[in-house]
Amino acid sequence: MNEELKALAAQFPPDKPLYAVGGCVRDELLGREVYDIDLTSACLQEQAESFALKAGMRVSLGSKRLGTVIIKGKSSYEYTPFRVDSYPAGSGVHKPAQVRFTQDIQEDARRRDFTVNALYRNVSTGETVDLLGGVEDLKNRLLRAVDDPMRVLGEDGLRIMRLYRFVSTLGFDAEEETERAACAKSPLLNDIAPERIRVELDKLLEGEHVGKALRGLVKCGAMQVILPEFCENTGVKQNPAYHRYDVDEHIIKTVEFAPARVRLAALLHDIGKGRCVKEDGNMYRHAEVGAQMAEEIMTRLRYPKAEIKRTVRLVALHMTDMRGDMRECKLRRFIADNADIVDDLTDLIIADAKATCDNADIDKCLRIKRLRDKMAQEGVPFSVGELAVNGRDVAEFGYSGEQVGRVLKELFALTLTGEKKNDRKALLAVLEKRNNHD
Repeated sequence: MNEELKALAAQFPPDKPLYAVGGCVRDELLGREVYDIDLTSACLQEQAESFALKAGMRVSLGSKRLGTVIIKGKSSYEYTPFRVDSYPAGSGVHKPAQVRFTQDIQEDARRRDFTVNALYRNVSTGETVDLLGGVEDLKNRLLRAVDDPMRVLGEDGLRIMRLYRFVSTLGFDAEEETERAACAKSPLLNDIAPERIRVELDKLLEGEHVGKALRGLVKCGAMQVILPEFCENTGVKQNPAYHRYDVDEHIIKTVEFAPARVRLAALLHDIGKGRCVKEDGNMYRHAEVGAQMAEEIMTRLRYPKAEIKRTVRLVALHMTDMRGDMRECKLRRFIADNADIVDDLTDLIIADAKATCDNADIDKCLRIKRLRDKMAQEGVPFSVGELAVNGRDVAEFGYSGEQVGRVLKELFALTLTGEKKNDRKALLAVLEKRNNHD
């Protein structure tokens, strides 16, 4: 532990030592980088606040109900006293109905989710306190509930999402009884606020073992609750001449091949195939239908509007130049209209291709990006606003009103195809010639 935390821990009484707890202890034991440090002890909120101030740190009170204190020095830490949470029976809601503070670290450990997250590190001594077998589960790479898994997952349905988020980020397996409980309790995810599901889904999609986690969500029934549209693709066959997998497995494979920043788009890119087969008997409209479904899904999960718009565009456009035979002039126009997503779109197209067949033509997948780079080297503008002339220049040749915009678009088209350089003199010459002709 750092010196700042040791100075803070020195303020706590010897019989109520300060502990780091949860993910920070787990990750340190695993040799992973530690980002956030959560703190706990038997001391109540007001006491922890006083100790932090004596240590020369700043504080802000969080939830009075949960006893939270945000302690800030060179880093920021969240402190919560030992407590016991009570949930309405069988509701699966994320927020405890009652909170009781306790002096018993064992009670605090049993309110947590999995044994690997119920590890404590005495800040002063560096001793690891393992009350529930978390260290052994770390060695065995197991995610085990801290108590009866039917109770643990039944208290808070969001813990099912957390279970598979840790499968994704750690690569661990869900312990057998814990996995069985996840299957039994997955309907409780209906009680969880959509934005909380979104947060866990985003974290899950960032993990190195994302495919394993997604298959776990499907197996336990959680996917049917959080993303029922995905399950419309279960077992939907694809032409074996082009595809190795059914649609559902192809989607998961695409997510595995995609970089983290486009994994949500990868998860949604073929979401419309099953519905198209059901409605049309084919998949021809799947990009268009999938884009509509992606917008509905992301709106339901309360994603920010800008992220929805960007992801929907990626889903809608992921089939662009699929055969690599689009005319260059048309592709140049497409690039100009979508320059802001060319890199993400290329990564999505490559992931899609890799998940389709063993001998994916990656060179063909790079055509859009290569042409974008070529256009940039040529000095081609990607919008009318990047032209070397502007509306005032056009107006000086006698154009006004809507004519100005129309002429600028014509100049843009000439530069886009490479017929004219985006050079002020060259474009003014075009305007001069056009003016004389008119």
